[in-house]
Amino acid sequence: MLRDLGLRDVYDSAETNLTEDLMVPCISNSISYIRGVGFFTSGWLALAAKGIVRLASNGGKAIFIVSPHIEESDWVAMQRGMLAKDSHELRDLLCKNIDALRETLERDTQNALAWLIADGILEFYFAIPRDRDPYCDYHDKVGLCTDQDDDRVAFHGSFNDSIKGTMNGEAFSVFRSWDPGQQSYVDLHEKRLKKLIGNENSQFEVVGIPEAVKQKFVQLRTSTFRPYKRNSEVNDTPDGDDAIVIPVELHEYQKSAVQAWIDNGCVGIYDMATGTGKTITSLAAAATLFRQRQKLVLVILAPYLHLVEQWVEETKKFGFRPLCCSSENSKWESQLYDTIDASKFGGQKHLCIIATHVTSATQRFSDAIKRCDSKHLMLLVDETHALGAENLRKALLPNATFRLGLSATPKRWYDVEGTTVLTDYYRSVVFEMPIEKAIGRFLTPYEYHPIPVSLNSAELQEYIELTQKIGLAATKNKSDKREVLPQLNALLIKRSRLIMRAEGKYENLQQILRRLLQQGPVRHLLVYCAPGEADHVVKIISDAGIQCHRFTHEESLETRKQLLRSFQTGNTSALVAIKCLDEGVDVPASKAAIFLASTTNPREFVQRRGRILRRAEGKDFATVYDMLVLPDIKDDVIMDSDIAKSLIRREMPRFAEFVHAAKNAYAAKSVVMPILDHFGMTHCMGLRPWDIHRMMVECSEIEADSLS
Repeated sequence: MLRDLGLRDVYDSAETNLTEDLMVPCISNSISYIRGVGFFTSGWLALAAKGIVRLASNGGKAIFIVSPHIEESDWVAMQRGMLAKDSHELRDLLCKNIDALRETLERDTQNALAWLIADGILEFYFAIPRDRDPYCDYHDKVGLCTDQDDDRVAFHGSFNDSIKGTMNGEAFSVFRSWDPGQQSYVDLHEKRLKKLIGNENSQFEVVGIPEAVKQKFVQLRTSTFRPYKRNSEVNDTPDGDDAIVIPVELHEYQKSAVQAWIDNGCVGIYDMATGTGKTITSLAAAATLFRQRQKLVLVILAPYLHLVEQWVEETKKFGFRPLCCSSENSKWESQLYDTIDASKFGGQKHLCIIATHVTSATQRFSDAIKRCDSKHLMLLVDETHALGAENLRKALLPNATFRLGLSATPKRWYDVEGTTVLTDYYRSVVFEMPIEKAIGRFLTPYEYHPIPVSLNSAELQEYIELTQKIGLAATKNKSDKREVLPQLNALLIKRSRLIMRAEGKYENLQQILRRLLQQGPVRHLLVYCAPGEADHVVKIISDAGIQCHRFTHEESLETRKQLLRSFQTGNTSALVAIKCLDEGVDVPASKAAIFLASTTNPREFVQRRGRILRRAEGKDFATVYDMLVLPDIKDDVIMDSDIAKSLIRREMPRFAEFVHAAKNAYAAKSVVMPILDHFGMTHCMGLRPWDIHRMMVECSEIEADSLS
């Protein structure tokens, strides 16, 4: 803030650097900077660029009022009634200074200033004598800075904003609004600057920079990426109705991802670990495509309503104006047709349409999108693995020339056909960011604590019986799929739920909660449970004295939003979920997760792990507690070896995925090693989920996940 700078009353060039010691610190700590100055050159702008870029990062704006030094012949042209923005003479004159800027500014400063001009964060106005006296110049030298606390600093003196000005003997008097006796001076300088900008000055008329000159500044951009961050206030109001921007500075790997997609003909999949910025990267790709083509129809698909809302907020930051198509908007169909037709006949340069997977797979949606010109159509699919399912494949728009799929798990578990559909549509994975590369750089390191849980005698007996029935049904299914498949699926689901709801998990849950409470107040805990068990788990957690709430599809969208806010602030200490926190929900505050239940599908447990690995202030690492239902080698009655191995193989994909990237991998492996060793399965320790999947296929083992 300005009052923290310890400003002097007078700055003299004999003792200080006026730009570096006064102007840059003041500008850097402000949200508004107004400067009235007689002369300026690009050289001074290069010196002060650091402060102006910081001003932009604050969401601020700078206004310069300067003298254009226009000759008498130029004033004659102005007197013909031309507005300044349409004046060819003024345009030509100003372009001379802008051409000098190209030569004198360093490359990065050029890029920064060009973006600032293009975004409307830096504005120039020109003070012209009202009587058009060619010997009269605007010669003031005053500046006014305002910060977020509404503190103001005014400085007034002899210094011009030019390289020569930095070499002269110059000085500034400084006035601070919070110092007794100085506020009136600040008020007076602010009043006269605002009168000047508002064209209320009796001596000078003020005109803005012509649009053509502004566009010449824009051409100075040497990169498609901003060298500064704009805050949400600036992001929500891009410059111009059709302006598409990239509102953040991308990481190098994100820039590489954008380029890889473009190099592949703007078709492909981003296989990026959850939490590594797939959303921003994909929208940056769309923005880059728009800049190249100047026309874009962007269709974004997301699996759930709350994710659609997240995409709406993100696209707005880039300058898109999204239309939502989902069950929440009963008029989406008519609005979609109107929007598409208005774009075709009204000259709109870009459209953004966001829909849920389910809505986008309907004939009504695809019929509407067929009206779009395919050469401008881009399909961007969040969690694109889901569209490999037979009932959702219609959402893969065949007329989309540009295609980008996002997924941390692009292969479909037990679904070769669905995986092939996606591969044929997107051609290939164009960029990968695996979790082992992301942890420690973009994701939080984590500890993994596998907790073996054995079935009790009744559960064990039921598991054995179900496994035997599944074996018989699977054999019959080979000869009569139509009759046997429903029975087989029901048996698989029943066995899967038996494992998910194993009684021993709840005793282990109570033990984990007691350990956590011994370490201090429990905050930011996620718990995943089996269908139908949410209320039971909430009661266990609440009985332990922890503020808890369920987070399921039965809660309304608004309730879920409120719960996430409460969880983020710590007012709700724990959330119990079944599916609703699996994909795309941002809960960076979460520090620990307890897996009471999970399917064998990597898509599910990889996404769940991703929820707690997002970085947040004060979060050094995360913790995963995972209940693994495994045979008890200490039990007097050991289940049949083949059945025991089948149970181990069912739980191993999740263990294998979690343990390889954990910071305590050796300790985690030592928990499971005795069980694997007992059944001669230690070779599974180094396998990844898809390796174990191939093993299960070879053993003719199937799970409910393979039939879903």
